[in-house]
Amino acid sequence: MILDPICLSWPTSSVLPLPLDPLLELVQIVPVARKVFGEELLAGATQRLKGILSGWGYQQKDQRSFDACVGYLLLRNQSPHLEDLSFELLDAVDRNCTICSVQRTIFQVSRALHASGDISKPLPSSRGVVRTTRKADGTISGEWLAWCDRWRGQATQQRKESIYYPLLKVGRWLNIHHPEIRGPADFTYELAAEFVAAVNEMKVGEWSDASRRTRLPASRLGHPLRPTAKKRLLEAMRVFLRDCQEWKWIPVQLNPIRAFRTPTAIRHLIGPDPQIVERDLWAKILWAAMNLETKDLPLRGNGNELPVYPLEMVRAIAAVWCFAALRSDEIVRLRVGCVRWQQEDVTVPETREILPRDAVCFLDIPINKTSTAYTKPVHPLVGKHINEWERVRPKDQLQELDHKTSESVQFLFSYRGTRVSKSYINDVLIPLLCRKANIPDQDSRGPITSHRARATIASMLYNAKEPLDIFQLKEYLGHKQLTSTQSYLKVDPTRLASKVAKAGYLEQNLATIEVLLDQEAVLSGAASRGECWKYYDLGHGWCTNPFWAACAHRMACAKCPYYRPKDSLQDQLVEGKANLLHMLEFVHLTEEEKLLVTEGIELHQELIEKLADVPTPAGPTPRELEATQQSSVKVIPLKEIRRKSPKRA
Repeated sequence: MILDPICLSWPTSSVLPLPLDPLLELVQIVPVARKVFGEELLAGATQRLKGILSGWGYQQKDQRSFDACVGYLLLRNQSPHLEDLSFELLDAVDRNCTICSVQRTIFQVSRALHASGDISKPLPSSRGVVRTTRKADGTISGEWLAWCDRWRGQATQQRKESIYYPLLKVGRWLNIHHPEIRGPADFTYELAAEFVAAVNEMKVGEWSDASRRTRLPASRLGHPLRPTAKKRLLEAMRVFLRDCQEWKWIPVQLNPIRAFRTPTAIRHLIGPDPQIVERDLWAKILWAAMNLETKDLPLRGNGNELPVYPLEMVRAIAAVWCFAALRSDEIVRLRVGCVRWQQEDVTVPETREILPRDAVCFLDIPINKTSTAYTKPVHPLVGKHINEWERVRPKDQLQELDHKTSESVQFLFSYRGTRVSKSYINDVLIPLLCRKANIPDQDSRGPITSHRARATIASMLYNAKEPLDIFQLKEYLGHKQLTSTQSYLKVDPTRLASKVAKAGYLEQNLATIEVLLDQEAVLSGAASRGECWKYYDLGHGWCTNPFWAACAHRMACAKCPYYRPKDSLQDQLVEGKANLLHMLEFVHLTEEEKLLVTEGIELHQELIEKLADVPTPAGPTPRELEATQQSSVKVIPLKEIRRKSPKRA
């Protein structure tokens, strides 16, 4: 069918004489628009929009759909001028037009029109749509739902959705067990205690929305709630009732903090439990991040062979996620120019070690939920990939609003005028790296997620050969409280085992001494006749008492008849005999002997004085032995000697 273009030359009016969609479905839109408006005007309009989009990184491989969308909008508006278009017209086309080429590209066109100032705002993206609940399913009373919606509209919490949806779960519990309760003002201490008990027995999927239960793993349904989930549910009620009382919506009848306090038994089950990725899997993920290729990237679909994002951008995101220990929100909010390199050699004051130029890369982290903006050192590989992406990044990207600072900024990971989604790491990047590394996207702790990399990196830095202490890690992770850092750390069991082994717990309670056994004396029977066969090495001599380990004087030898000094020729021969067997014997030390080993000479002297009157294995005490030795010493008597007086001159 050939349509006469003259029939489309309507007089200027605000109402079309007949709807265009059925008519334009029968013809080619671009030739008709050229006939109506002229080829020069149509080409000028399309090229102006394409120039804006190409500056953002759009590559219009499907030129026909884009030209058809622009032509359709101009025909609907009865004007070849882009400035005559309006947001209302584009919104109506987006909702009602059934032409595929128009629906495929109208969002791009609306963004370009907004950037050029032709319309007041672009069409809303479907990304980030707020999740809604089924309000008419009868599981929640209308009064309770109205209170929850009222609180949701008034609350200023950053993550108020994490409180709102647990409140709906409370409403379903009330609707079954206490249908007479219509709002927060009806709560009493007795009802609060009953609810706390119910939470303690709650199962996974219980009192949840039907659509939510379908998304839960079948293996988890019916199992008891985790302690953290119970804590969040009670915390939601505390916040809800506290706000309602402070805002004067309800009278103060109870203390929410007391009434919905998390039971001690539940709080004791909650502690630091970092979700660290298994070491072998993490090593393969790092390899995949450093070896990404174009063929590994997902394509746009619809026969388009181009990847969704350029390879340099994906590499940079992967490097930041694998090495910088950042939250996903911090990663997607990094700004252009966030990398700074060390420009000269720097000497570390403590160790006098010289850090060469370009050996350290610094990354500027934006304001986050626990700290203000700060700078942290990262691996040079991060700076290298970010610099590579900045070199090819389209320069004319739109400035977007940073929702935390309310500033219009150039986000680093922005392409086609849109910042990368916060869910990109979990939904696209991690599955991509796992496929590249040929590993599953979950381990024994569950799915590998964006935040688990933060805990993995923190624990590796804490357990390194030259580790960061907890205070340094606090600054590295950007935490405000030290308790937040503790939840990310886990001591490596292998490293802990090495430390325990080196601590020498057994050696602190046992001592070893070298013993020489005379095998000839044992085999010949001389040992049974009382001859020496066992020699304990005391360092300065030998003790031939077979029961030396039980001797009270073993650490302060009194040199009784069992003692033989090493300087005698006989004992040197004994030590050198080939038939002597060397061995080590463990000895249980007393508390005084343990102190003697660790404290030294002063305690040794005290031990000698303490054992002065304790009998030796030979019988006499050390004091008696000393007296005997003194009496046996011969003294040469000397006559009185007088100094001879010097002769006088």
